[in-house]
Amino acid sequence: MKEGNRNDKMDARRLAELLRLKHLSAVYHGEHGLRTLKELVGSYLTMTKDLGRVMTRVRALDRSWAIPCRGAQVYAPRYRSQWLGKITEADVRRRADFYYQQLDALQSLRLQVRRELLAESEKHAAWKQLCQIPSIGPIRAAVLLGIQQTPHRFRTKQQLWTFGGLGIETYSGDVHCYINGQLDP
Repeated sequence: MKEGNRNDKMDARRLAELLRLKHLSAVYHGEHGLRTLKELVGSYLTMTKDLGRVMTRVRALDRSWAIPCRGAQVYAPRYRSQWLGKITEADVRRRADFYYQQLDALQSLRLQVRRELLAESEKHAAWKQLCQIPSIGPIRAAVLLGIQQTPHRFRTKQQLWTFGGLGIETYSGDVHCYINGQLDP
C-alpha cells in the first residue's frame, strides 16, 4: 500500500482486496478496560525514573565538592541541613536546595500515583493471581498487567514469558534462567 498514488478510495479498495484474499493479519490494539491502569503504570514508571535522576544529581553535586555521600541518608529530610551545611558556596547550596525541593515533590507525586495504581489494579482478577507468584509483588503485578494487558495477545507461552521477563536466555552453550532481569540460581 506504500506504492503509487494514495487516496482514501484507493486505500479502501486495496484493503478490501487484501481482506477478500485473507492476506490481512490481526493486530492487537489492547483492552479498553485496562486503559486507566496502563496510564497509571506509565506515570508510575516515569516518576520512578525521574526520582532516580534527581537522586543522582544530588549525589553528583556532593561528589563534585568532594563530599563523601554513601547510603540513603543524603536524601532524608531530617539530615538535609547537615548535608547542605557541608557545601561552602552559597550558590551551590541554593542549587542543592532546589534539587531537594524537586526530590520532595517527586516523592510525594510518586506516592500518590502508587496509591492510585494499587487501587486501580485491585479491581482486576488477573492482578490478584499475579500477586500469588513468588517474587512478584503488588507493584510488579500491576506493571505487568498494565503493560502486558492480556496473555492472549501472544501466540505461544514462550513469547509471553519472554515479554514478562521470565524467559530463558542461552549464552555460549550454557542455559541461564532470568527472572525479571535477575539470574535465577
